[in-house]
Amino acid sequence: MTRLITASIMIALSFLYAATARGAEQPDRPNILFIVSDDHGWGDLPSNWDKTEVKLPTLDALASGGVRFPNYHTEPLCGPSRACMFTGQYSMENGMWRGPGTQPIGSPGYRGIKRDVKMLSEHLAEAGYKTGAFGKWHMGSLEGEVPNDRGFDEFRGFLGGAHSYWLTDKSKIMHNRKPDRPEGHATELFTQWAEDFIRDSVAKDDPFFCYLAYNAVHGPLRTQQSQKASAPDAWVDKALERGVSFLRSDYVAILEHMDHNIGQLIDLLDDLGIAENTLVVFASDNGGCTMEEATAGGRFPGNNGPFRGGKATSYQGGLNVPFLINWKGQLPQGMVSDAQAMHVDVFSTLMDATNITVPKMSGKNPVRGMSLLPHMLSSGKKTIPERTMIFELWGNIGLRKGNYKLWSKIESSNADWKEHVAELKRTDLELFDLSQDIAEQNDLRTKLPKVYSSLKTELIDYFANINAEYPGGESPEVKPKGNPKSKKSPPVPEPKSRSQEQFFKNRDRDADGVVTLEEFIGNPKDRNVPALTKRFKKIDSNGDGKLSLEELKQAK
Repeated sequence: MTRLITASIMIALSFLYAATARGAEQPDRPNILFIVSDDHGWGDLPSNWDKTEVKLPTLDALASGGVRFPNYHTEPLCGPSRACMFTGQYSMENGMWRGPGTQPIGSPGYRGIKRDVKMLSEHLAEAGYKTGAFGKWHMGSLEGEVPNDRGFDEFRGFLGGAHSYWLTDKSKIMHNRKPDRPEGHATELFTQWAEDFIRDSVAKDDPFFCYLAYNAVHGPLRTQQSQKASAPDAWVDKALERGVSFLRSDYVAILEHMDHNIGQLIDLLDDLGIAENTLVVFASDNGGCTMEEATAGGRFPGNNGPFRGGKATSYQGGLNVPFLINWKGQLPQGMVSDAQAMHVDVFSTLMDATNITVPKMSGKNPVRGMSLLPHMLSSGKKTIPERTMIFELWGNIGLRKGNYKLWSKIESSNADWKEHVAELKRTDLELFDLSQDIAEQNDLRTKLPKVYSSLKTELIDYFANINAEYPGGESPEVKPKGNPKSKKSPPVPEPKSRSQEQFFKNRDRDADGVVTLEEFIGNPKDRNVPALTKRFKKIDSNGDGKLSLEELKQAK
C-alpha cells in the first residue's frame, strides 16, 4: 500500500512539473502576431548591436521583455526565407529554391511552394484560427499560390517582392483576390489593416494568426539628393536632426517609423486585454543590403554588424538576422539565447505553441524545424541539440555546424541538385571557425582536414538526397542543352523577338522593380561580361547603378 501511495505521489508530481515547465496557465490556443521586416540587417537591431544609430524602442522593449536570439539564421533572399518560416523545410526542399517565378507548375524552372507541402497558415486555419496576412507576400502569385489559396481568410497587401512605400491609385495592392486602391504610407496602412483584423477577431472571440509583413526596409530608399524619401518627412527630419548622415537618413527613418507602428499594435494587445494570450514573433527575412555589395536588392546602407556580406550572399551578413519572441507572462524576460536557431524553427515553434502536432514529413521531404518553446520556457536549461544548418541561393552555399562554417560559391544557379553534388565534389570550399573568426576571413581547410572532410561529405550527402519532385508536374531541374558529354554548355542567346518588358521581368530576379548589373549580366559563364557592363552603364542614364524599365525602353 505504501509503495502504491508513493508511486501515485510521484506520478502526480511529474504531471505538476510538466505543467510548470510548460507554463501552468499557458493558453491552449494563443493568438499569434508574426511580424517580418524586410532586408533588415543584424546590426540595425539596437539590442543586437549598440553601434547602430537606429532607435527602435518597441523592439528593444519586446526583446527585454522576452527572448532574443542573436544567433538566428535564415536564407539570404526574401521569398525562400519566408517559405522556410512557413513550411519548416529548407528552400531546396519546399520548392521555393529562389524567389517565386511566373512559370506554371510542371514547367522546367518552376519556383513555388509545392502543393503537397502544407503551410503554417493552412495548419492554423484547420485548427480554427482566424487568419490574416497584411503587407508583402512574395510566396507566389499564380493560382494555388496566393494567400487565400494557402490558408488565409483575409489578405491585403502586394504579391511581389518590392513596392513603393507611398501607395496611390496606381499601386499594385490586392484585397483578397481583387485589386485594391488605398492611398497613404504602406507601413501605416499595413498596421491599420492588421489592427482592424485583430479587433474583429477579438470581438468575435476567435483565436487569430496575424501575419504582418512590412516592406521596411527594402528599397526603394533615398540615397541621393535628387530622390524622394520613402519615409514620412517627420521621421527623416528626426534622424537628420540627431546627426544621422544623409545617406542613412531615409533608411533609419523607415525602420524607426516601422518600430513606432509596431508599438501601436503592442499597445492594442494591452488595451484589448489579450497581451498574455498573444505570442509575438519578430524576424527579418534576410540580411541587409550594403553599399559595398553588388547583390540582389540594390545598393542601400544596411548594417549587418560584424558580419561579412549581406543580402543574397551566404556569408553571415546574409544569413544572421534579427529574431525575437515575446509572450507576456509565459516566457522569461530579458533572456538572450546563444542557441543556433533558424528560419524553419518558426514553423515548429508556432505549431507547438498552438498544440498542433509538428509533422515529421511535409510532402516528400522532412520537416527540419525544432520548437524553441522548451528551450525558452526552461530559461535555456533545455538546450537545442547541435545540428547542421544548410543554406543555398544561386550557388551560394553555407553550412554551419557548431562553430564551424563551410562556404562556397559554385557555378550552378538552378535547382539541379545533382549538378550541385558534382560541382561540390570538385570544388575546394572554405572553412571558418566562427568562434574565432566571425568576419569569415581565415580559411582553415588545410589546417583542419578532418573537420573539412566531414562537413563536406555531409553537405554533398544532403544535396544528393533532396526529393525535388513536384506533385502533378516535372522536377524543377533545368537540364543543359547540347551534347550531354560536353562539360561546357553553349551560351543561350536572348530571343530577338522578346519584348523589353519581358527581358526586364526576367532579369529582375528579386522583383524589386529595378535591374542591377549582376542581374543584367545573368550567369556570367560564356558571356561577354565587359561588353555587357559597358552597355549597362550606357543604359543607366542617371548613373544610380540600377536600370528602370523606362531606361531600358529609351536605350537604342
